[in-house]
Amino acid sequence: MAKKTFWPYAIVLSIFAIIIACIATIVIALQNPVEMDSAYMQSYQKVDENITFIKESEARFDEKFDLKFEPEFKGMQGQFKFHLTPKNGEISSLSYEILLTRPQTNKDNKILNASWQKNELVSESLSIKEGRWQLLLKLSDKQDTRYYKFDFNATK
Repeated sequence: MAKKTFWPYAIVLSIFAIIIACIATIVIALQNPVEMDSAYMQSYQKVDENITFIKESEARFDEKFDLKFEPEFKGMQGQFKFHLTPKNGEISSLSYEILLTRPQTNKDNKILNASWQKNELVSESLSIKEGRWQLLLKLSDKQDTRYYKFDFNATK
């Protein structure tokens, strides 16, 4: 009686298993696309090319100003306040960009309007959903720019 060997079947089954695993990986990757990181409110290519200049500009900005983040929320409605303290002199002609986003997706991105009230930048009143959020702030004077990132959890 001839002895049966199962190793050819095992090789064929393992090849099929590898093919199925590859297909499953591709399907899962297509269902969960990579989101762009917007920490510097620019494409990562532009940040990669200019990171040295960005860091130097941020250091110069930090020598001029201090910033304190003060969210004012009751429940899920409120506004954000940024208290800016000049280290030498006064605040003159600062421009800003404020982006409210979720770290895991760019679907809920919202550009916020704000106004200067003395040394405070006060955002518009808004309503947010429960969960984890990031607030990205870009402040620029005529020479230097500083990027801030604040993480917070919104709960009822």
